[in-house]
Amino acid sequence: MLTSWLLNPAMLGLGALAVGVPILIHLLNKRRFKIVEWAAMDFLFQADKKNRRRVRLENFILLALRCLAMLLIGMLLARPFLPSTMTKALNQVQKYERVILLDDSLSQKVLVGNETALKVAKDSLTQMLTELADSDETEDWFTIFLTSDPAQPLRVNEMVSKSTVNLLIETVDGIECTDGPADYRSSLQRIKEYTSSEVKDVSRVVYIFSDLRSRDWASSGTEADEFATNKTVQEISKKVSQGFVIDVASEQDQNLAITNFSTSDLQVSSKRLNFDVEVTNFGEQTVSDVRVVFQVGDEPPKYKTIPSIKPMSKEVANFLHQFSGATENPLSLNDDESDLAQLQNFRITAEIDRQALEEKELQADQLIEDSKRTLASRVMNGIPILLVDGAPSLSAERSDTFYLNLFSIYGTGWNIETVNSTELENVSLGKYRVIFLCNIDAASPERVRALEQWVSDGGGLVIMPGNQVDPGTFNQFFYRDGEGLSPLQLQNPSGDPTRNSWVNFEMEPQPHPALRTIRETEGLGFERVEVFSWWDSILDEAKIGKSVSVPLRLSDADNSPVMVEQVYGKGKTITFTIPADADWSLWPGDQTFVPVMIEMVDDLVSGNASASTAAMGGDIRIPVDLSLYQNQVSLIDPANEKVEKVASPVEGSEENSSDTTYYATFSDIQKAGFYEVELSRHSGEKDSLLFASNIDPSEGKLQRLNVESLPADFFGENFTMIKPDRLREQEVKGVTSEIWPWVVGFLLAILSLEQFLGWFWGRKR
Repeated sequence: MLTSWLLNPAMLGLGALAVGVPILIHLLNKRRFKIVEWAAMDFLFQADKKNRRRVRLENFILLALRCLAMLLIGMLLARPFLPSTMTKALNQVQKYERVILLDDSLSQKVLVGNETALKVAKDSLTQMLTELADSDETEDWFTIFLTSDPAQPLRVNEMVSKSTVNLLIETVDGIECTDGPADYRSSLQRIKEYTSSEVKDVSRVVYIFSDLRSRDWASSGTEADEFATNKTVQEISKKVSQGFVIDVASEQDQNLAITNFSTSDLQVSSKRLNFDVEVTNFGEQTVSDVRVVFQVGDEPPKYKTIPSIKPMSKEVANFLHQFSGATENPLSLNDDESDLAQLQNFRITAEIDRQALEEKELQADQLIEDSKRTLASRVMNGIPILLVDGAPSLSAERSDTFYLNLFSIYGTGWNIETVNSTELENVSLGKYRVIFLCNIDAASPERVRALEQWVSDGGGLVIMPGNQVDPGTFNQFFYRDGEGLSPLQLQNPSGDPTRNSWVNFEMEPQPHPALRTIRETEGLGFERVEVFSWWDSILDEAKIGKSVSVPLRLSDADNSPVMVEQVYGKGKTITFTIPADADWSLWPGDQTFVPVMIEMVDDLVSGNASASTAAMGGDIRIPVDLSLYQNQVSLIDPANEKVEKVASPVEGSEENSSDTTYYATFSDIQKAGFYEVELSRHSGEKDSLLFASNIDPSEGKLQRLNVESLPADFFGENFTMIKPDRLREQEVKGVTSEIWPWVVGFLLAILSLEQFLGWFWGRKR
């Protein structure tokens, strides 16, 4: 067949038709001469008879050369080649480069029989390398890429021989599953780029070892997506002599996974905290009696059983835990003490208790590694809070801070210190995370500036003005023409001092974190709380939705704001238009006052808390205050390996020589588990921060491509999908060797010969 020799057989047909062109020209040239009878021609005719046979032979040779030239031009356009069988016969040994893409993602730990899918793939590769090294029929080279890091191949174009095979097998044996997902899009693009370069006389054969999970192949692109994984394989198919997709997974795709483990509560010792463990059933059958284990450090574990989880759905197991720790008041800390000194690190794990599962449920959990999740909890030894009472009283119940001081009980996490307005001037603000200004309208200019700096650095300030406040003085010190700590400009008290009429609270549709419990419990009667008096105020409406929000208003005719939050630098201020005592409202004595105050403080503190989660494949970036710490930072990973980094300045910080905060960055986190960062103080003591990194929840989706329904050309014409045990049976075909340079040379020789003979014979005639 012509297709076995030519890439474009139709062009050879056109060349064959073009052969008639020289013949036609020859025939037309014969008609140019008109025969004229002339007596002397009789003598010439006798002489011509002797040369006619020679001339005809010469003309035929020239015509044949011209026809052959036309045929060679057609053959050149048809791009002739030698089949690999003939190339092998001519060259004796066929040369191959075996390009491997191996999926080393976490899902490759799913068992195929008694071995993991990755072990099946590695055994198949080892067997192939062994047979290639023993073969005398081919010369082979070996290149291997991993889906976890396609930019860095393990081996590139290394010859397979008896002297190198052990080293190559050792490389394959050393491959382990990563904790991350497979990036087929980037990996196949890398294979495409690699195979785009031509290698003379070498056939490239691509092997893709995959578990054919749908999330890797089907969800990465739509039909119109030119970077869809299968389309990339189709493009690779056009660049290589042959390819194989080796299906190394079993048909089992049922799985249970812990897909989320979190808490929305501020981590404070002596406070009962909620932890939610989300378990997802990725299978197609309902799973019953799934027991979840919750454990903090070495403490005894806690258990919760989820009665059933329907197919492709999730259920949540909730755990309550109260951290033990230093409950002493931490307000004795020095001014130069780090925030880290107030934190305790706790390693928390949640996992599915597989020992409690029956055989049927065990079959529904094919991937063990995603049945566990970790959480790094940085627990504060209490929240240091300063209450500033602007109208202290000998009678505790008449004090503006009376109700707030009631929070200094076990279970709230509040560590309270109370001072009056005079004592505020000498207090070290750096000790506190939250400050309440109760019935305060003034402070010294220096103290106001110190408060502004403290909030800007991340503090949380709550302002609750009462009947001792002078609005003019308050506006001068705390509003400061819209630049101060209060977003509100106070005017005059409004309402009914006789307490015969009242208004109520009205929450905004999007509740503030401080109102979360109120919203979830359908109000608890919150909107029926009686407010008799309040401060009229002026609020810059242009700031609302930007740096200012109004989560709570009153039901009066003006819908007056009663709670206004303002972002101020790295911190926040919350200003109320009612005091913290019960003179103007019944709220401090109402059941809703407690959850609102607790959650408001939690939000003010957590808003400045650093994240304790390290994303898989991401970075851990640590701020280092050089006034407290050395610039050498250590990271201990889940395998207990230690890495050290030197903190460097933030880009552009060189312009501000007073900036002593540098950053240490640990890049490309690849292991699931706990990471501990150690910082050394100048005194030699160490502080630590704990991080947790977890696998991608989608890795538990083990559903596979429906192989039987795939189009025949899903992977391209040159690719064949097989099982690992069929790999050794596959006979690879080499590249075809195009011979167009030989055709060009032959064509030039024919044209040169035709020109020379035409000139030579014409001269003789």
